[in-house]
Amino acid sequence: MTIQIRYAKESDSAALGGINVASFRHQLYWGNAFPSIADAQIVPLKEVRALEKMGAPQVHVLTSVDTADRPVGYARWTIPGETNPHRVELSDQAQAMVTNLSSLIPAGVRTPLYEEFFRLMKESRNEYVKEDDMILDFLATLPEAQGKGVGTKLLQWGMEQADARDARVYLEATQDGYPLYSKFGWERLEDLVIDFEPFEGKGQATGVSPACRLKADHSLPRNVQHIRVELPLTD
Repeated sequence: MTIQIRYAKESDSAALGGINVASFRHQLYWGNAFPSIADAQIVPLKEVRALEKMGAPQVHVLTSVDTADRPVGYARWTIPGETNPHRVELSDQAQAMVTNLSSLIPAGVRTPLYEEFFRLMKESRNEYVKEDDMILDFLATLPEAQGKGVGTKLLQWGMEQADARDARVYLEATQDGYPLYSKFGWERLEDLVIDFEPFEGKGQATGVSPACRLKADHSLPRNVQHIRVELPLTD
């Protein structure tokens, strides 16, 4: 598969929302947070989330495209302290959608569980992320494009940016994604646990989060406990 990496455009947002849903819908969290909700009802939420990030000054939204310029993967990188010169100036319509993002949460979502997911992410970042760390906020590929180097190219883009700045890179990962990150030098800091039963769901999920790719003069904290869990780290 011939793949190119480019900055995402406003017109890509629907495709990016579809990639998000297609990549993570098989996770146990998904069925608990979005019970019996059709994918078509969730895609608009994820589409506008992508638009929101395109307009954020420090976020770089990249997409992997095939030879027909069809997005097959996408990533969101935060580079602190710099304004992204490729930031998308959203149209009035897109900006209105971003402003009303919360209205796109489908009826039937288990809101307490949905909010708990973001609380866990924020708590981990507050503990581990330093002021000058880059963050890989999100990386996903269409199922049919997985294993073909799409995710690797999106990852390499950010690694090159980090190496140029001598910066660490922080991310959260699922069990599915962690082997790729480990291959390229990320070290596990902690695992996160979420029990679905208090949220009227079923079971627990297992995953690896967070992880950090270090620059040469950093070392990992040694007092981190490891707990088995699976989280689909998608927003």
